[in-house]
Amino acid sequence: MKAFSLLLFASCLLCTALSHVYRVPIEVDKDYDLRQRLSSTKDEAEQDNQVMKEENTLPREMEYNPITISDHVSAPFPADDVPSTPSTWKLVGKLDMSDPFQKCPASLSKISSPRASCGKSTGASCNGFTVPASGVSYKTVCGRFRGYQVGSPDAFGQYSGPANIDGTYVDGISITYGPHGGRQHIFTYAAGTTEIRKDKYGCPCNNGGGTPPAYVGSDYYCESGNAGPNWETRLYHEDPLWDGQQCGGLEGTCCNPPNLGWFCKTFPTTISGDIEVRLCADQDLQDENIALEFFELYIK
Repeated sequence: MKAFSLLLFASCLLCTALSHVYRVPIEVDKDYDLRQRLSSTKDEAEQDNQVMKEENTLPREMEYNPITISDHVSAPFPADDVPSTPSTWKLVGKLDMSDPFQKCPASLSKISSPRASCGKSTGASCNGFTVPASGVSYKTVCGRFRGYQVGSPDAFGQYSGPANIDGTYVDGISITYGPHGGRQHIFTYAAGTTEIRKDKYGCPCNNGGGTPPAYVGSDYYCESGNAGPNWETRLYHEDPLWDGQQCGGLEGTCCNPPNLGWFCKTFPTTISGDIEVRLCADQDLQDENIALEFFELYIK
């Protein structure tokens, strides 16, 4: 019994010692949890701010035109093309497919490769969209367009379909104002089959190419992106159209107009109608198409 009491006493002493060992105070950082929560809150706030920033800067399901009629700009046009009296221009339409978030107009189909651009979505026809003037009166339209040849467009060499202004009078881009049946011509960007084609399917500046309709007159540019004698079913990305460069073969004079790419058209009277941009071709898509990469339009 005495031995048992001694053993019990020794056990109690050991428990007390162990209790002292494991109860050594630990230095606790009371602010650690608060800092963690503040850091987490800060990270979440930064993420929310980034999302809001992206939502405010990235275009929505926009068409060709994120520009409002209230935007006033100084004329960016070459001096030779601008009327001598300085004035304020209004940027009414712009498309830039180098922006990865830019979307094509609903009537056009996006071409992703080899150059991001917008092409016709149906065969022998014109696919277009409206650039709204929002009721603002204007007398002069200036702008520039850049695109690419796809397949074998025939410029003004009418292959099929009506040659009137409401039809596929050009393989290229038609810029007009007014309703169907009353369209008025502003400017045309045409694309020929090859740089060395001398028949009606080449550019008029190819010394024998097709002649533009009377309502077009001299208000057009024409170029081909194909330097070879034959054509291929592809986008000729190596030679952008209407940029004043790489006019080889017979189309050397096609790059002669000063400030090529830009156009300005002044009307005899003030108008207020919206502007219509149409991509036109009179054959199936597997034969020909026009790829629009960039445009901007100004009025005053």
